[in-house]
Amino acid sequence: MKTFGTILSAAFVLMPWIIEPLYAQHNNSPSPANEKKITITKRSVDQDGSETTEIIVKKGKSAENFDIDKYIEENRNDNTRVEVRVESGNEDERTVIVKRMPGADDEDGENYNYNYDENEEVAVSRSSKKAFLGVEEDSDEKSGEPGLVVDVVRGSAADKAGLRDNDKILKINDQKTDRWSDLTKFMNLVKPGDKVKITYSRNGKEATTEAVITTRNEVACEKNEPKGFLGVSDEDDNGDTPGVAVSITKNSPSEKAGLLDGDVILLLNDTEIADFEDITDFMAYTKPGDKVKITYERDGKRNVTEATLGEQKSWDWNNWNIGNLNLDNLDINVSEKEACLGVYTGAVTLNEKKGAQISSFTEESAAREADMEKGDLITAVNGQRVQGHSDLWNEIAKYKVGDKVSVDYIRDDKTLTITATLKACRDNSSRIQIGDTDEGGDNSSRKFFIWNWSDDERQRLRERHIITIRRGADGDAPQVNTTPENQPASQDRSLKLQSFRTYPNPTQGQVSVEFKSDPVPTIVSLFDLAGRQLFREELNAFNGDYSQQFDLSEYAKGTILVQIVQGDKVYTDQIIVN
Repeated sequence: MKTFGTILSAAFVLMPWIIEPLYAQHNNSPSPANEKKITITKRSVDQDGSETTEIIVKKGKSAENFDIDKYIEENRNDNTRVEVRVESGNEDERTVIVKRMPGADDEDGENYNYNYDENEEVAVSRSSKKAFLGVEEDSDEKSGEPGLVVDVVRGSAADKAGLRDNDKILKINDQKTDRWSDLTKFMNLVKPGDKVKITYSRNGKEATTEAVITTRNEVACEKNEPKGFLGVSDEDDNGDTPGVAVSITKNSPSEKAGLLDGDVILLLNDTEIADFEDITDFMAYTKPGDKVKITYERDGKRNVTEATLGEQKSWDWNNWNIGNLNLDNLDINVSEKEACLGVYTGAVTLNEKKGAQISSFTEESAAREADMEKGDLITAVNGQRVQGHSDLWNEIAKYKVGDKVSVDYIRDDKTLTITATLKACRDNSSRIQIGDTDEGGDNSSRKFFIWNWSDDERQRLRERHIITIRRGADGDAPQVNTTPENQPASQDRSLKLQSFRTYPNPTQGQVSVEFKSDPVPTIVSLFDLAGRQLFREELNAFNGDYSQQFDLSEYAKGTILVQIVQGDKVYTDQIIVN
């Protein structure tokens, strides 16, 4: 799982297009040798990966009179990372002082002082040397109950010790962990290399394990190992009743095991299933060929069956023979959001509470009319827990324009509730999921997020594999500024790809985007220069080869930015539409 803090920290650190111009300005500036210069870089990234960068440069008297600490305090926000660089001195003894405001990952700010040297590497944050266990708060966590229900970071100390998503940590070295502050305090007292004993429970059974603490930087990128495929999707909200009602994928292991649309899954092996996230968490630790016992309910009767898992494969259009394509096996599921709360948000943890924090409002906003404010942390909609932008999108997507929803949120450490009347979205937000399951029960799937999807696009995607991109409109589409002002997008090449090309470029309509890279989880996004995210695709089972054709004829003229993100590295290039 990639947290907002991970994305924000990674995006901020890898910005050679900021560091290099700073040095160039120092060497070439005609200003007085001892003139003081302050460069402020303010960068925000939300849960969808939308980025905003603001750069302010102050010199001379303006720099001398500038209160750095006051500026940092006024801009303190878990969604935002601020770096202030103060440069002074002559050519031979140039000194750079760096002050950084913490982002979502950091517990405190970091200050650095070092003599200027164009060959010297930028100082490394002390936060990278802190002890890191590798657990995060799970959405199933219930306040007031003993222990902490966790999500586990793959490759971390907790993962290597055998902990899994949905495990409940009861004690560390015999110290109870009933609150996240208990875990935080303990981690502040240990250091990388220390061994700790963890007492936890799984499916109601208590066990112990030992973890060797590491730093965050030591956590290796998750390997793209084959995962098991069951072939069920979330059908409808099952209310407060036990289990999850599911839809069944054609030719899948679940269909071969006798499951039908509408069956309610209660248990997978001995793991209780309360929501669809429990199924996702369970499947994350399976592999092809595993046999899974499924306890389910149909027409009020409890049943048990067994499924042999297939393989969750990465998607590759190139493996399709269009002339022989069986459209019945190609499932295209569209989730649309017609009603909007009217907020831009990012995933934030505030006083141990996760939620979607409001960063701004759309022009017509139900939330603003209900007296919500920037900085409010949304934690639930109609009683359903919200831990970030995606959760909020999913919950609001269940309702129609004019529906009234109850929104729980935190402001100034107080938990409040308002009722908001949802408004129509200015853009029609759609999440598209494509899946195909062969007769052997193996599955290929891909998911992407786009605006203004129509029924015509569904058939076009089936037959021609082309995704239509239109010009964005003001509304609930995330807005970003992916590169600093006057800085060409093509200069951001922190991510080294084996190959990358867009053709034809410039284009008057259709364009192909192709690249080769390491087979690790990858995010591909398209933005316009106004900062609207036009397309976003998360490739969690990426095989290293990407090839997709887009139709930009509906976009008219302009520039589109292509951004590729792998872990903490970013590659950006551009497409000219004329």
